[in-house]
Amino acid sequence: MKTRTIILFIIMTLAINVNAQEIADWWNDVSVFAVNKVQPRTNVIPYQDENGINNLEYRQSPYYQCINGTWKFNWVERPADKPQGFYAEGYDVASWGSIPVPGNWEMNGYGVPVYVNQTNEFPSNQPYAPTEYNPVGCYVHDFNVPAEWSGRNVYINFGAVKSAMYLWINGKFVGYSEDSKTPAEFDITPYIKDGENRLAVEAYRFSDGSYLECQDYWRMSGITRDVFIYSKPKTNVYDFFVKAGLDQTYTKGVFDISIDINYVKAPSKLNVEIELNSQEGAKHKINRLYTKTLKKKDILRNQKQEGLSTVSFKETIENIDAWSAEKPNLYDMTIRLKDKKGNVIEVVGSKIGFRNAEVKGGQFRINGKPVLVKGVNRHEHDGFTGQTVTRELMEKDVLMMLQNNINTVRTSHYPVDIYWYELCDKYGLYVIDEANNESHAQGYEKESLAKDERWIGAFKYRCNNMVGRDKNHPSIIIWSLGNECGNGVCMYEAYDMVKSLDNTRPVINERSLYDHNNDIIGIMYSSQSYIENFAENKIDSLNRPFIMVEYLHAMGNSCGGMQDYWDVINKYDQLQGGCIWDWCDQSIVMTDKEKGVKWYAAGGDLGELEGIGNDDSFCCNGLVTSDRIPHRHLDEVKKIYQNISVVPVDLSEGVFEFKNNFFFRKLNEFDVTYTVYTNNKVIQTNRLTLNVAPQSSVKMPVVLPKVKLSPKEECFIEFSFREKGSHALLKPGTEIAYEVFKLDMRSPEGIALKNIPEVKLNDSKDKVTVSNKDFTFVISKEKGLPVSFIYKGEELLAGEIKPNFWRAPTRNDHVDHNALPKWLNADLNALTIVPKSIKTNKVNKTKVVVTVLLDFNNDRGETILSTEQVYEINGYADVVISNNIQPNQVVTTFPKIGTQLLMPLQYNKVRYFGKDTENYPDRNSSGKFGFYERNAKDMFELHEEPQDNGNHSDTRWFAVTNKEGNGMFFTSDETFNFSIYQYSDANLSVAERINQMEQADYWTVNVDYKQAPLGTATCGPGALRKYLINNDNYEYTIRLRPFTAREVKEDKLYQQNVIGEFTQVATPEITAEFERFDKKMNVTLTCADANAKIYYTLDGSEPTQKSKLYTKPFSINETTTVKAKAFVANKVSSFTTKKHYERIIIAGTKFVNEPDKNYCRNQETVLMDGRKGIAGNWGEGWLGFNGEGTEFTIELSQATDIHYLYVGCGICPNDWVLLPAGVSVAVSTDGQKFTDFVDAEFPMYNFSSMEVRRRDDARAKIDVKGVKYIKVKVGNVGKLPEWHPYAGENAWIMIDEITIK
Repeated sequence: MKTRTIILFIIMTLAINVNAQEIADWWNDVSVFAVNKVQPRTNVIPYQDENGINNLEYRQSPYYQCINGTWKFNWVERPADKPQGFYAEGYDVASWGSIPVPGNWEMNGYGVPVYVNQTNEFPSNQPYAPTEYNPVGCYVHDFNVPAEWSGRNVYINFGAVKSAMYLWINGKFVGYSEDSKTPAEFDITPYIKDGENRLAVEAYRFSDGSYLECQDYWRMSGITRDVFIYSKPKTNVYDFFVKAGLDQTYTKGVFDISIDINYVKAPSKLNVEIELNSQEGAKHKINRLYTKTLKKKDILRNQKQEGLSTVSFKETIENIDAWSAEKPNLYDMTIRLKDKKGNVIEVVGSKIGFRNAEVKGGQFRINGKPVLVKGVNRHEHDGFTGQTVTRELMEKDVLMMLQNNINTVRTSHYPVDIYWYELCDKYGLYVIDEANNESHAQGYEKESLAKDERWIGAFKYRCNNMVGRDKNHPSIIIWSLGNECGNGVCMYEAYDMVKSLDNTRPVINERSLYDHNNDIIGIMYSSQSYIENFAENKIDSLNRPFIMVEYLHAMGNSCGGMQDYWDVINKYDQLQGGCIWDWCDQSIVMTDKEKGVKWYAAGGDLGELEGIGNDDSFCCNGLVTSDRIPHRHLDEVKKIYQNISVVPVDLSEGVFEFKNNFFFRKLNEFDVTYTVYTNNKVIQTNRLTLNVAPQSSVKMPVVLPKVKLSPKEECFIEFSFREKGSHALLKPGTEIAYEVFKLDMRSPEGIALKNIPEVKLNDSKDKVTVSNKDFTFVISKEKGLPVSFIYKGEELLAGEIKPNFWRAPTRNDHVDHNALPKWLNADLNALTIVPKSIKTNKVNKTKVVVTVLLDFNNDRGETILSTEQVYEINGYADVVISNNIQPNQVVTTFPKIGTQLLMPLQYNKVRYFGKDTENYPDRNSSGKFGFYERNAKDMFELHEEPQDNGNHSDTRWFAVTNKEGNGMFFTSDETFNFSIYQYSDANLSVAERINQMEQADYWTVNVDYKQAPLGTATCGPGALRKYLINNDNYEYTIRLRPFTAREVKEDKLYQQNVIGEFTQVATPEITAEFERFDKKMNVTLTCADANAKIYYTLDGSEPTQKSKLYTKPFSINETTTVKAKAFVANKVSSFTTKKHYERIIIAGTKFVNEPDKNYCRNQETVLMDGRKGIAGNWGEGWLGFNGEGTEFTIELSQATDIHYLYVGCGICPNDWVLLPAGVSVAVSTDGQKFTDFVDAEFPMYNFSSMEVRRRDDARAKIDVKGVKYIKVKVGNVGKLPEWHPYAGENAWIMIDEITIK
């Protein structure tokens, strides 16, 4: 048997013949990853002459031929079923199907596309690939080699093939390749013939290499990048490595190049020329020619191996224009080989940039400057074609990134198409180039492939593939060894190899954490507090910079907390940014033919492989959709990533500080304007001349006009920074930064209403009607809600006006323990409104007041929260609704607090004064204040998985109108949020895809006082606590006013002081030293209205003037709900305020067996602390026991009579938490003698439902007085039962609040 040559790392492998009988199942051999491949190398496609180098026109070279197209194709599910001998000459493939190349099999009807995140898409048995279901795709294609290439070496290059491939040319075996994201290149010179040639490829969906391609991405197969052939002369430039850096002063260029020259026979004389030319428009003109004449002895002396010799040049160049992403200065480098007579043998070349990338002084630096990485991760993905991405789409991506101030791209999680790097070199994007190594399924611990010596060769091979191909691109500033592989011997050796190959760039491996084989700490999804602690307390002993390789998981409506990240990053030099996950959603664009609706498919939508699950829409976490429509959160990214900022120094005098946060650009490269404007008009626009150096600032005044403001009018100043024309891609006028400030100018108070028409009040059995000749406003007594609002003969409502505390959960809400788990625990998604009382009062001829008390009950009849609403309706049809929200203790956080109404579809226009961007409490840096007009349908975005969005914060007013401009005006007593969409919240809350949405026959309009934050909890930190809507009493007021365009404009309505004339008494305040107390405590009541009398109750009833009058602080000694209300003659009484005070009676708890260490917080008192834990949020308020039951004794702080005792238990089979096997209780008055144990009873329950997540109470009847000790036994079923997917594993029990009645 002849020896086969397998490519190793630095040694070039020449192709040799391998007999057919020698071909083995290398796709299932971890020690073999390439046979007869050409060593990975830079682009050495020859040009006809040096003119093509200026525009990198190698694809127009006469020595290049792309052979993409429609190829014959055969697909089988098992290797055993593949067609035998199909590669032989004369094999008939006429009956085969066809497939586009490049193209994914699964996108063209062959096999099932699978989306999983962490697991393998096949049964894992590493290092072996599956042999049963393992589709094999066989390609056959005929191509012609140009006659002009006769006598030259011919190569074929497959840009990417997933996951392993064998190649034959004209029936002869050529080679084998793994690594599906770097080129498989072969020398086919020995196999081609004159005229037509036939190639045959046998590709495997799975190979042993698939264990290293376990990326969070669609798992698809096929030839996914260009296939081309090219030719080179027998003596040629085989490879070259340009180290174009700067000297230690960062002022001079250091040109250091090594060129590998390939030959069959060493020539007697060879001339090597290198020409270096600056490009048009360069600040410093460079035209250098370097030459070396090599004699045969020189060639042989520098021979690396037979047929391969190296020649080097090194020069220092004055007055170089350095490359950076901000200033992507490139030079044309031409390499010529000439024979002894001076005839040109070959011309190759490259664009090069002089720049340094280094870690120095605890910071990552480009050209000596500690740049900030304002980055994004990017998968190669197209919503229509899958993993085949056109050059046009790459160009669009680069443009969109630069338009949005993104300066860095991490090629997650593999090297990408070569054209991407060319674009980044040209237009200015930093690149973190990542090797195609990810073994996520095997985790990071002892099973990690990074710790398995069998995989050393494969890890290093893939890193070498990356460095070998990409080494000459100035845009690449960091090498990444891979993603989520863990760390160990494989990564140690890969790190050492990459550092030996290239000493000009730092190397990162995120999972190396703080180990030595990591030049930059890159821990993904670190929280804001983590990175601050890292920098503040100097956590890293090696003083390395911190750049998060992934952060700000942009899944669905997301990117909350970004400003908080950058507040910390800007505070510490060692923190240098990160890369958002990620650029585009990895969804597949589909059309629902029945509905005629475009929708986006994700995991499981296009089928599944047997036994392999899917990760649903976890692949949809982009700043843009898969068809490149920007998500609304991209506005926030652009704002926070901008490199120019303005800080007000003195707003009243118009003094501002202008900060240039660029590292290489001056502010005189931008057009700078500022505009002063009010709510409805521009006052002035002026230009500024700023010549601020990078990383510098200047304080200066701007000329502010004297402005006479109308009532309630505000004055703003907006600064805008736009490209002048120096940028290679961004057009002149492209805005790259802005700031908006409200100027310190006082406006008159609102205008009081005059000549108010009279109104009628009709308080009937079933409704309250307030009306006059222009309007009718109706409140249903059955519903306790307004149900009709007719103005000038037009009905403005399509449903009720109601208090609303629900939003369709975002993907982050689902997993944030402060969001959906708590909302569902409080049943906020399924509350029934129960009216408690409706009282009317005709204050005078022009005004009616209606007071409505509502309870919001769950399906068990328990009141979760209560509201008190005061409607003040005047003769102009103004409806002022003042709201008081009183939640029960079970409500720990709110999704939102606001008012929702439904409007008919003809009201499809929105006009408003507020921000032009979509904002939430923790995503609120972006946006320009102004007056805007929109179509209502454009105010909402349907994400791949529908969810809440479209919120506009800081709004002053908005109006929803028909095409004539007639409609409803809305405002509030303070800035507020609003949104509008043609769907129901119920539909939005349950639909999993866009095509499951049903357009409603109304608009849902939300006027919200509070909105919950977004966070990034799908992968990363949840919403910060400072943004949460916590349990508290809330008050807010809104105004609704129907109008017609002819009678009044919205800005005039806003000027009216309608809310300011509201006559309600201030709500009293209840204060005490503690909310949870263990001894007698005083309670104090106060009211801002000195004339008010405060009445209160202690039994939970509604205070009236017949209740107890407050005269001095009073004491409480047991759990009490205090309610108070203030009254003043001739005013509407105040809202009721409520405070709940919990008497703690637990002294301590002793356990026979301790709870699990992960679920034992405050174990001595948590079982009777007055706070019920939330099912699913097991880390707060729960005690957990794994595989065993528990027994414990609680000592009470005071003797207590117990009639019933309740033991709270959690149930969530998906979390392996099952209902206890039994609960029994005994009590004692002295701790010595206990009663007999009494079994506690649970409600009826479906024990085998996997989807249940709830809390239940086991009730035991005790009837004992003077109890001081409670003993509880809780049983555990031990193992998960047969119906559970993980049957046989230990079951958990979770114990929560014990309550006494």
